[in-house]
Amino acid sequence: MVDRDHVWDGDINETVVKEWKDETTPFERIREVLRSTTHPQYASQLAERARVSEPTARKHLEILAEAGLAETVTTGHGTQYKRSPQTVAMQRIRDLHAQLSREELANGIRDLRERIHTHQEEYDATDPDDLALQFASTDDAEWGVVAEWRALKRDLDVAQAALALYDFTPDSDNRSGVTHTDRGTHGAFARESGFGASV
Repeated sequence: MVDRDHVWDGDINETVVKEWKDETTPFERIREVLRSTTHPQYASQLAERARVSEPTARKHLEILAEAGLAETVTTGHGTQYKRSPQTVAMQRIRDLHAQLSREELANGIRDLRERIHTHQEEYDATDPDDLALQFASTDDAEWGVVAEWRALKRDLDVAQAALALYDFTPDSDNRSGVTHTDRGTHGAFARESGFGASV
């Protein structure tokens, strides 16, 4: 039976933070905080957000930077960290691949290409940078089109990469018709990219 006379007087934020700390390791918290960091921050700032000590944050941030998950910026006051753009792109690609079927991705790519083609036709420009050169004014509507077109191109790149994951088989012995004997021709990349074909 619930005691309706007892009113909880705790702080919801403190409770959530306590649960977060109880359910995660310091490394997991630093990684999670880093994923939401779009502007460079010092280890002390990230440590505070992740509820860890500054030395612990710095240790984990250096590991994440070495792994390519964080970018570093050296300032006159020390090193700052932020998430790497590659990490963001890979997460978007993984998310799309997990959420959409091959057919849904193919349809989405077709739609994105049509929308890009519409911009090319409507503005007689090859890409958003070409369009930006045509605009002499500071009209927000014109620059909104440039921003939208750039976003469409980014979305198309991500969708194409997500679709490509359906055909990616890293453990296959013979991708793209490349054999083990072809490897020597172009070094380590021969097997991964098909460069091993005879010239």
